[in-house]
Amino acid sequence: MRIIFIRHGDPDYKNDSLTKQGFKEARLLAKRVAKWKVTDFYVSPLGRAQATAKVSLDKIGRKAKTLDWLREFYVPVIDPVDGHKRIPWDLMPEYYYSETKFLDRQKWLDTKLMKSGPVDKNYAEVCDGIDSLLAKYHFKRDGLMYKTDGKIKNPNFDKKTFIPEYHLFSNKEEYDDRTIVCFCHLGVMFAAISHLINCSPLILWQGFFVAPTSITVLNSEERQKGKAVFRVERLGDTRHLGKSQVISSSGYYAPVLQEPL
Repeated sequence: MRIIFIRHGDPDYKNDSLTKQGFKEARLLAKRVAKWKVTDFYVSPLGRAQATAKVSLDKIGRKAKTLDWLREFYVPVIDPVDGHKRIPWDLMPEYYYSETKFLDRQKWLDTKLMKSGPVDKNYAEVCDGIDSLLAKYHFKRDGLMYKTDGKIKNPNFDKKTFIPEYHLFSNKEEYDDRTIVCFCHLGVMFAAISHLINCSPLILWQGFFVAPTSITVLNSEERQKGKAVFRVERLGDTRHLGKSQVISSSGYYAPVLQEPL
């Protein structure tokens, strides 16, 4: 099955909504979403995500369930450099790379910075949230992987037929194509993905950027019967914006490549 995370459109943070550019992005996004076969939609409770989702949902006559844990991952911590409160995933590079624990899946929460706020509680809420959501679709967390309960119609597992182009035993033609879409935010999206692929979220928070209304796709693989993992298939895809729409750099500290790849 697929999980598609969509970041909200260009934000008007003051009013928790979208800018004029953001609404234009949302309309272009809606044309793309309308072509998908989506099982269920989910959305953050925050206004900018709700506004982005509404444009797509109104176009196709669908509803989305609001999930509180999909709100932005804003958990104030005390910056030991200047003593100011800040979000735990916007660190100056010199400080971030001075603490190797930030890169460790198990140790990042034990750092002084993360212990200065309820980061562990909020991160656990996101992890529990994505796991509870996946359990509805018969994926149960088991250590670092997921167990399937035999109710998945067509897992990509077939020992009888080896398909060379996939380099594994797989039945892609009958693959479980259920798709869920989550309209949310950069911070919480990377927190959820870090849990799904088992890495420190700071690697994603500090090392990757996704533009407003970009889509990020994760897909499940069941290469061993009854055991599933999720892999990132694409990250920050903005092809729906075309060549005429400027790609927003909100949340980024360098010029964004404007020519869609």
